[in-house]
Amino acid sequence: MHMIDYILILLIAAAVVLAVRTAVQRKKEGKTCCGDCAACGGCGGNASCRR
Repeated sequence: MHMIDYILILLIAAAVVLAVRTAVQRKKEGKTCCGDCAACGGCGGNASCRR
């Protein structure tokens, strides 16, 4: 493989790690959506919607 292949793999892996880290942080903060925004008046507006 060429050097550019390793760089692209590294960039893709970094993007995946960042996305997972952000998702985990949002989940811990309770900023996830239950999918029924009409019931809670917007994502995260009702504690019963949070998972």
